[in-house]
Amino acid sequence: MQVFLENMLGMLPVLGIHAFEQAVPMATIVAQTVLTCRGKGVTASGYEATQGFVVRSGPQAVGESVPSMQQHVRGMFDLREELIGNGVLQREGDHYRFEQDYVFSSPSTAAAVVLGRSANGRIEWKDAGGCTLKALQELEART
Repeated sequence: MQVFLENMLGMLPVLGIHAFEQAVPMATIVAQTVLTCRGKGVTASGYEATQGFVVRSGPQAVGESVPSMQQHVRGMFDLREELIGNGVLQREGDHYRFEQDYVFSSPSTAAAVVLGRSANGRIEWKDAGGCTLKALQELEART
């Protein structure tokens, strides 16, 4: 039964079911670069992981998404609404707060949920020195 369960948990993300994924504990990602995404008075932090892009608990997301998000990036809008509905994003004043670490399929999806608009995550997520995720990935590819 344990083998069956492990196989199923490995296959579910391929089918688009991410409910059973867990973020890697912060203690095990010491070597990972923590990145931030800022906009509209909010700041979120996260990192790249093998499962996708993880936004850490505590950081913020904007209170309202732009009207065009619902029309032009419907999947990201629906995901944001789902996270609000299931309590991953909790209202805190004029913004939302992540109540738990959450694994997104890509840095762009993470940035779009945080900023409430369409976003290129490779440009929006930056390290402490202001270097974009895109530049960090290009640097890593060269080494």
